[in-house]
Amino acid sequence: MAWILLKGLNMDRFMIGRKLFDRTIGMVQRTLDIRGARHQVISGNIANAETPDYVARDLPFQKVFEKSLEGPGFLNLKRTHQLHLPLHQETTTDFSRDIERASTPGVEVDQQMANLAENNLKFQAGVQALIKKFESLRVSVTEVK
Repeated sequence: MAWILLKGLNMDRFMIGRKLFDRTIGMVQRTLDIRGARHQVISGNIANAETPDYVARDLPFQKVFEKSLEGPGFLNLKRTHQLHLPLHQETTTDFSRDIERASTPGVEVDQQMANLAENNLKFQAGVQALIKKFESLRVSVTEVK
């Protein structure tokens, strides 16, 4: 997705390592993918609030994000410290296996609306981080003489 915007731009010429760029963009992209999927799950809960015996579902962001860091698709690079995050190269947006169900039927609409608002704010923060990253890249490219 992000590389479509940069197609044809020789990153090595500007001494910007693609791996460093991929790391940030990849992490933010993954965050936005999970937040978008969580939005759909919460919206489904709200839409089914009146459905008899409907059990609310959730996509726990932190758990899914951490799991995605350990999955296949990471670059085979050497980690210099055990606390460093691995790099993720390809992602999947199918989170259906990660959806959790509440223990009791019913939907608390107020709670779901609060969850939706919080998720939306965090999604927007991710978008802003992506915008800042691209702005930083634009400045570094245009400042190179």
